[in-house]
Amino acid sequence: MPAVPSAPARSAAPKERVLVRRVTNLNNAVTEALDFLEYDFTNKKVWVKPNLLAPHPPEASVTTDPELIRQVVRQLKSRAAKEIWVADNPGGKLHGDIETYIAPTGVVEASEGCFRNLTKPPEILKLNSRFISQVPVSHIMFEADVILDMPVFKTHALTLLTGAIKNLFGTIPGGQKMHIHTFAKNAVEFAELLIDIFRAIPTPIINIMDALRGMDGQNGPGGGRVLKIGKILAAHNSTAMDAVMALMAGIQPVQIPLLRIAAEHGLGPIQSDQIKIIGDFERIKGFRLPSRLLAGPAAGIVARIYPWFRRQPILKKNLCIRCQLCAKNCPVHAISMNPFPTINRKKCISCYCCAETCPTHAMVVPTHWRGLINNIISR
Repeated sequence: MPAVPSAPARSAAPKERVLVRRVTNLNNAVTEALDFLEYDFTNKKVWVKPNLLAPHPPEASVTTDPELIRQVVRQLKSRAAKEIWVADNPGGKLHGDIETYIAPTGVVEASEGCFRNLTKPPEILKLNSRFISQVPVSHIMFEADVILDMPVFKTHALTLLTGAIKNLFGTIPGGQKMHIHTFAKNAVEFAELLIDIFRAIPTPIINIMDALRGMDGQNGPGGGRVLKIGKILAAHNSTAMDAVMALMAGIQPVQIPLLRIAAEHGLGPIQSDQIKIIGDFERIKGFRLPSRLLAGPAAGIVARIYPWFRRQPILKKNLCIRCQLCAKNCPVHAISMNPFPTINRKKCISCYCCAETCPTHAMVVPTHWRGLINNIISR
């Protein structure tokens, strides 16, 4: 009886590749990152999407480093890109002259003529979401051939980390970003809504993360502790790159609700054995997350008892300049001026828009335990 041939061995699925490169020469590092992405920019319209949350100087690590932007723009020009648009929607309600508003970041000047003001009326992006059916997004999303997403390596009080996926929430105009928080009122729901928005984006996305400096602690993304990391990351897959970011921060990606939900939707791998990390990976010693209660299996439980454990912002009066930006940017109108900002604790949804837009870091996010004590006292 002839032998039955054995079935051919199944080859392992190709791993998503993520580059982590220590920067000794920024031009060389950017060249390597763009080569690693293997994208042909010839005659393409490229939306370079930095993080321009607020008008802080580069050393604050709130926004994408201007020198990194400069090198990327120059390289894209040398690679024959047809058009290059460096553009973002800063946090808060803005009208008109965004260039003047974000001048302290250095990004407008570093864009070398490629900065674009996104005040033109937005387009509508349809969603498959249990929260909302559509969101407004900047019109260039539908004009660009590719989005080069350039987030900053930072913590976030609501999502724990903010990387490539969260940075594309910035495709929504500032004031309308604030309003969207009212539809998903706890950390896990907001993570789910962010994924709904991300997976609806029709434009191809490639990623270079700014980890030259980073930010950790509970007051990220606008007022945390600045860290010198000295690296950049690059990847085709946003989820995989954010997973490597989490590993560098010392937390398993599955413990981040945003990444866990992304993986459940098939948006990319988050397990370390499914990702090929190339270059100079190492864990950042002493990295401080905003919260451990929102990480891992406990996140769902905390979400259900969120009114008790949510951390409502606290005002440091000695830092407040009474600019009223917190009151103007609160999506539920929970802040009034009297004469300093006063928070209506019953209306506050802990979205931290006030803390993100405060220019002096006067609005701070307490620990969960401090939040619990405050909630008990206020009842």
